[in-house]
Amino acid sequence: MKNDVNVEMVRSHLLDTGTSDGAKLPTERVLAEQLGVSRNVIRKALSVMEIEGRVVRKVGSGTYLIKRTVAGSANKRAGPARAQAEALDVSPKQIVEARFAFEPNLAGLAAMNCTTLDLERLGECARRYHRADSFDAYEVADESFHRTIAMATHNPLLISAYETFMTADAHAEWGSIRQRFLTAERRAASRKEHDKILAAIRNRDSAAAFGAAREHLQHITSALLRP
Repeated sequence: MKNDVNVEMVRSHLLDTGTSDGAKLPTERVLAEQLGVSRNVIRKALSVMEIEGRVVRKVGSGTYLIKRTVAGSANKRAGPARAQAEALDVSPKQIVEARFAFEPNLAGLAAMNCTTLDLERLGECARRYHRADSFDAYEVADESFHRTIAMATHNPLLISAYETFMTADAHAEWGSIRQRFLTAERRAASRKEHDKILAAIRNRDSAAAFGAAREHLQHITSALLRP
C-alpha cells in the first residue's frame, strides 16, 4: 500500500509542478534523489503515466512530459493517425464492429511479442481497473488496458492503426450509450474478462489471448448494439 501511495505521490508531483508541456524530465536516478523514493517507485510511476498518455519515452533521448488531461489526450493525439481519424465520420456501431474485428488479433500478437516491461505495465493496468469504482475511472482504466495491449505488439503499423481507431472513437457521437452500458455489474464482468486476457498474454498463449479478447468483445458488441 505504501508503495502505491509513493507512486501516486510521484505522479502528482510531476503533473502539478510548473514543468511545461513537452519538457524533458530528469533521469530516474535524479528524480529518486529529489523525491526521496526508490528508483523502482519512479519507474512504476512513469509506467503509469505512459499508460495514461502523460509522458512519452524516446529511446536514446529521454522521457518527456505531456500535461494535458486524459479527456484532452483522447481528442488531441498527435501524429498522422490523428488527422486521418478526425476526417472519418463513424458511428458507435462501426466503432464497436471495428473493435471486434481488430482487438482480438492485437491480443494474440501481444502474447507473442510482449516484453517483461509490457507485462509489468499490463499488471499496473489491471490494478487500476480493479480499483476503479466509478464509470469515469473505469473508462480511463479500460482504455489504458487495451492501449497497452496494442503497444505490446511492438508493431508500428498496428500501433498507428490503433491510435487512428482510438481517435475516431473519441470523435464518435456516443451520447449516453456508454453510461447505460458500463453498469457496476458490467464493470465487474469486464474485470474478469480482462483478467482472462491478461493471464493468456502472461502465459504467451496467443490462441488463448485471441479467444479471451474475442469473448470480451462479443459481450461488449451484443450489449452496445442491442436495440
